[in-house]
Amino acid sequence: MIRCVFFDLDGTLIDYVSVERAISYFGEFSRFLCEELGLNSAHEEQLISGAVGAIFDPHPGQTNQQAFDAFCAQSLANNARFARYQELFAHFFAEIFPTLRSNEQPAFYNREAIVACRERGLKVAIASQPLFCAAAINARVAWAGLADLQIPLASSSETAYSVKPRLDYYLELAQRLEVAPRECLMVGNEDYNDMTASQVGMTTFYVGDESQSSNGNQWGGAGTLADFAASLDELLATPRR
Repeated sequence: MIRCVFFDLDGTLIDYVSVERAISYFGEFSRFLCEELGLNSAHEEQLISGAVGAIFDPHPGQTNQQAFDAFCAQSLANNARFARYQELFAHFFAEIFPTLRSNEQPAFYNREAIVACRERGLKVAIASQPLFCAAAINARVAWAGLADLQIPLASSSETAYSVKPRLDYYLELAQRLEVAPRECLMVGNEDYNDMTASQVGMTTFYVGDESQSSNGNQWGGAGTLADFAASLDELLATPRR
């Protein structure tokens, strides 16, 4: 029985122009750090690209944020400068990041899809790629027009120890919401990053064109968020293998 539904954010609950736009958020942060810390452009580029890379590298026992910060601490090589970096990080994502909205818009039927889940007594949580801290993810939830629904975050850089599409990531999601993987439904727009949840026993719904699949993941369904809401009862009634 499905008890919990995880929704991806970018491209699923929120429309955006491109993946490059999502990545550019770190570029904005990088330029901000360069100005505030007096870094040269080469150090600036190496600092943030290396820190993001550290999140994708295995880092047992460290959250994604701890891996990111550890790389920055090593790169800055100065306790006072690193302490300043931590202050700037908190300021940027709490105060500046929410102002960076440009073309991001609520995805069609995103609110109705979430309400449909809640009306059926299902837990709902945001399962975005946990590169970003909770402050940044919450800002993007607001851009999606969903802040008032107070949807909990299933993962953020502060809580996640892995990233999509690693199977550990999906197991972490289930554990955090205190449900078994087979009791979860993952809704997302990326075959590789989101639909891989099926490999740990989660039901999946692909928000996109089924013909675009090339990864061979097993889906519970595919279509728009409106299609998802319309087929939700059928998904819930389908016997789990």
